[in-house]
Amino acid sequence: MQQNWTKVFTAADIIQAELIKSKLDAEGIPAAFVSKQDSMHLHLNARFGVEIFVAKGNAFKAVQLIEKMTSGE
Repeated sequence: MQQNWTKVFTAADIIQAELIKSKLDAEGIPAAFVSKQDSMHLHLNARFGVEIFVAKGNAFKAVQLIEKMTSGE
């Protein structure tokens, strides 16, 4: 991960992270995610999500888009 990237959201699972990343990419905001979930210990996955990162310069716009997506608008 590049140093000028920042975490903008923690998704509940990989599917939600993929959807958000796709929306950000479609809006011209490059995004990446890091899964902190464990395939061996599924009972722990509720505690650890999938972190979504964007460049610091895109963070404000990314957060606004994510809030629209997650609020159901």
